[in-house]
Amino acid sequence: MVRDLVVYPMALSLEFATDVRKFDEELFALIEDLKDTINENNLEGLSAYQIGNYFNVIVIKQEDGSFLEMINPRLIAYDGFMQSKESTTYYPQKSATITRYENISVVYQDREGKNCSLKASGSLAALIERKIDYTFGATFIHKMSKEERKRFEHELNKQEDGSSWIKRVLPF
Repeated sequence: MVRDLVVYPMALSLEFATDVRKFDEELFALIEDLKDTINENNLEGLSAYQIGNYFNVIVIKQEDGSFLEMINPRLIAYDGFMQSKESTTYYPQKSATITRYENISVVYQDREGKNCSLKASGSLAALIERKIDYTFGATFIHKMSKEERKRFEHELNKQEDGSSWIKRVLPF
C-alpha cells in the first residue's frame, strides 16, 4: 500500500526509531508499503520514519530494480569524506550540499532476522547515511555546514508567511 510521506512543515519527532524485535507479518507489510511508496514516488529509498512509522527499517531501490531491505541498520565504520548534492522528500524541491563519508560499513538484519553486513561507497553510501539519519530523528539539515544551513533556512523562511518553523522545532 502506498503511504503518505512526512513532508515539511510537518514536524518530525525528535525520538529515535525503535529497533525491530519481531520479524512477523506486520514487519513484512511495512517493508512492502515502503517498496510501494518508493515506486509510486520514483524514489531511491525510504526509511520507515519517512512514512510516520518508528521502526528502524530502511529500504533502498537498487539500480537493477530490486530492493535492499535493512532492518536495524548500524553504521560501524567509515573512511574518507565527500561532498554530496542531496535532496530529500521531507523538503520537496530543495537540495543542499552535505559532507558525507565516502566509504561505509553497515551491519543490519534481513527480514528473517539474519545478521548481514554491507560495504558501500559514493552515492549509495550517502543514500544509506541519509536514511540512517532519519532513524535518529534527523534530516539532512542536521548535517549541513553553518553556511549551507544558513542559506537553506533563509530559502525555507522566505517561502513562509513570516513565522520561523525551523527555529521553533530545531533549537540549535
